[in-house]
Amino acid sequence: MYIFVYGTLRKHGRYHSILEPQPLISSQAWTEGTIYDSGKGYPYFVQEERGRVYGEVYEISPALLKKLDHLESYSGDELKDEYQRRSITIHTDHLGKLEVWTYINKKDQVNGLVPLEFGDWIVHQELDRKVHTYFAYGSCMDDERFKLAQVDHLFIDRIGGAIVDRLEMNYSLSVHDGGRANIIETGNKGEGVLYRVNEEAVSYLFNREGVHNGTYRPAFVDVEVNGEKYEKSLTFIVLNPGKECAPPMHYATEIIRGSYGVVSDEYHKKLIRNLKEKFNLTVPGDE
Repeated sequence: MYIFVYGTLRKHGRYHSILEPQPLISSQAWTEGTIYDSGKGYPYFVQEERGRVYGEVYEISPALLKKLDHLESYSGDELKDEYQRRSITIHTDHLGKLEVWTYINKKDQVNGLVPLEFGDWIVHQELDRKVHTYFAYGSCMDDERFKLAQVDHLFIDRIGGAIVDRLEMNYSLSVHDGGRANIIETGNKGEGVLYRVNEEAVSYLFNREGVHNGTYRPAFVDVEVNGEKYEKSLTFIVLNPGKECAPPMHYATEIIRGSYGVVSDEYHKKLIRNLKEKFNLTVPGDE
């Protein structure tokens, strides 16, 4: 059976050790609903046909489910229990829809509470940091548009080529002139560039990525650079990905140019090969 977790049971949460040995099925799952800060150090989740709640899915045994029931103080009493266990439908990139267990709250429990803006408990906890490591996997691997926007000084602390687990880049955001980069969960490793950035840089990235317009959403992922782990690195994921389409040449050029000499040679060649095989597109200089 599967469990969808969205708060303190998620990776880096204070109770994650309970689930850590279990098989991770999806790291970027979501379901319809709204998530709130309970003010008690953990979130409340209300099912409703608006909003999204992001979390992770693990495969668990019936015995472990009983242990989680105890953690959530769930006894099956609708009137007394703080959480109710329910079977819900969640969405994943690579496995489609799944039926999973999770723990939900009643609407009257969130009266007076403010919904979390991005539906993500980890984002809620981490976003206001003064300094972030930022994982770029698309055109932000290149600095040309940083220079045009006169913000290149905010991205000079380049840590290096980074590897992210389970997520790979594709071109599943369609705009007026073609595809833009996204990372989707495939179960395979992807690569990109890791920067160390401040609040001003994050503000620029929010505008560039159209976060407040609902184009991309902020997320935190764990990456590795030369064997060193950088946990909870900021990145941006397309909110509503569609079918892949060919990127415009200027955009493809930025990705190939920005990744050269930073990501692995194998991954750089893969980026070039994907453009050719998927879209019959060859970036000048890489014929």
